[in-house]
Amino acid sequence: MNKEHSHNNDFLNSFAQIQRAEAPAYFQTRLAARMEKELLAKKNTAWQQILKPVPVLALVGCLVILNLFTLGDMFFMKKTPPRQEEASVSGFMREYSLNSSVDINN
Repeated sequence: MNKEHSHNNDFLNSFAQIQRAEAPAYFQTRLAARMEKELLAKKNTAWQQILKPVPVLALVGCLVILNLFTLGDMFFMKKTPPRQEEASVSGFMREYSLNSSVDINN
């Protein structure tokens, strides 16, 4: 029994030698920054991703290029006036043979 008693005393005395654990330097700061970063990442919606500068600038650039091509076609295209016959209603009727009469009774 004495042997058991000394074993228990050794066990209880080992608690006296325990030192308080310490966190690494700047642990709380890094942990707080990581938690804040995760919260901000969850708050970003699809619109916030789309409206970042790079996609917006790419879209604006494409629109400017498209407008330049359109303006170039308008100004540098050969302008041929339409023939008077094609522009008139009589030309349309003649093209599709709409001036011939159709007898409904037959």
